[in-house]
Amino acid sequence: MRVPFTTTGSVATAADIAVVIPLFNGAAWIRQTLQSVLAQTLPAREIIVVDDGSSDDSIAIVRSFPQVALFRHPGKGTHQTRQFGFARSTAASVIFLDQDDLWHPRHLELLSTLLRDDPAASAAVSRTLTYEDELQLHFPLPVLGPERFDPWDSFPFHRIDTPSFVLIRRAALEAIGGWPARNAWSSDVQAWFQLASIAPMVRNASATAAYRVQHQEATSTRWRLERAHDYFLNIRTSCEALACERGLSHPQEADLRLQQCRILIPMAQVIQALEGVDPALMRSALMQLEAELSRSAAPTDLVIGTLGWYLRPTLTSSDVRQRRRLVRMLHRGRPDTIRHLGPLVPFHRQSAYPTSLLLDYLLTEPWQPRAWWQLMRLRGIPMALDRIRRLMRSPAGSPWLRRGCRTRT
Repeated sequence: MRVPFTTTGSVATAADIAVVIPLFNGAAWIRQTLQSVLAQTLPAREIIVVDDGSSDDSIAIVRSFPQVALFRHPGKGTHQTRQFGFARSTAASVIFLDQDDLWHPRHLELLSTLLRDDPAASAAVSRTLTYEDELQLHFPLPVLGPERFDPWDSFPFHRIDTPSFVLIRRAALEAIGGWPARNAWSSDVQAWFQLASIAPMVRNASATAAYRVQHQEATSTRWRLERAHDYFLNIRTSCEALACERGLSHPQEADLRLQQCRILIPMAQVIQALEGVDPALMRSALMQLEAELSRSAAPTDLVIGTLGWYLRPTLTSSDVRQRRRLVRMLHRGRPDTIRHLGPLVPFHRQSAYPTSLLLDYLLTEPWQPRAWWQLMRLRGIPMALDRIRRLMRSPAGSPWLRRGCRTRT
């Protein structure tokens, strides 16, 4: 029997929502994740955990929560597990929560309110918040602020980091055949664009869900470390298929969507060059990507962010040799002129690469005067000037230093 959607003041007392959580060796996180579900101001009617064959203490932890229904579906993978859990739910809305993500207590309340106030919406989305450690996680004050959201506006990039952020109407998910589980690598990409083709989405202005940034046990981290190029090619193939599908339902967009997929070709080559340790291919791919960004409407920040996401496991790997290889590849394969892709190359003012990593690389390969000069010009000098400015502003700063700097300026 379904519990009706009712509210007391501004906080609902019950919700016809199913929370489906795929589980695989998640003992380090599942307790905190379930606690964040049970702490919701709008409690879900169904909490379903589907174990994919865990060998740690995950199952015992889940069983300590009597409110949670536990199913076993070993060896099927995350996306098959999501569909398995969805098929065993009955609620009018469903949300797929990853085992290592966390919610603000008002997450379900606010997203449910968005769907209630916008009956035409297929799904409600929270804004993104990332974290590494729960002790450092601080949600902003949550407010209800609905805004239009259409993943097709940024196709082939969708701006949804994880299903944990999305509350989906059951009818809409059933209309696309349930959670797309056949393609293990790009099911979420397919889900968001297909749902948005059926009906618009609505997004809340506040971030009420937190996505744990990569850890070595994460499936996506393993894929990016071991088979990043294959992983990205799968996404590219899926986006091209989605573009064709969108053209059938929205003929006026047919050519546009296929043209937008062109940006994925040089992006795939960048990843291929990294895996193949091929500076010549890296240089060619970056030049093609620069040209494509110059003539397309693709958001540069999303292109760089996506490529950075695929390269990040190597950059942050505990294997120092892997990190040095990434810097070496991008440094030696860097075209002479970079307009759009500055943050992607290592020796650049806006690059995300830590200065300590660049210095570590140069100490192992010291005979690179140009790289040393770039490190000093783009990192060393700005850091030194910033230190001087802070010292001048400090009450303990030397009076003669402040006087001398004012004289020079």
